[in-house]
Amino acid sequence: MKAVKGFKKHDYIVECKEEGGEVFGFDTIEAAAEYVEKMFPKMTKEEAIDGIKNDTNCDWVLFEDGSVIFRYYGKGYNEKYTDELRNTGHRM
Repeated sequence: MKAVKGFKKHDYIVECKEEGGEVFGFDTIEAAAEYVEKMFPKMTKEEAIDGIKNDTNCDWVLFEDGSVIFRYYGKGYNEKYTDELRNTGHRM
């Protein structure tokens, strides 16, 4: 989803952490889409980008500068890939 006007990246990060989640950051939507493709191998990069842009549960947030955060609450994703994010400098 696109960030709500008036909300900053910091606001989304703080909210997630206060709710017990983890936040992972990507410099570009393309970099975030590569991660989505790893989680869902049958998905194309274009589908991954569309999924990030049109996310309805606020896990993926796209900002005006093109950066993306993934707000993870410990369910619904393969931990193998989440562990990879923790170990590759994406954790915020």
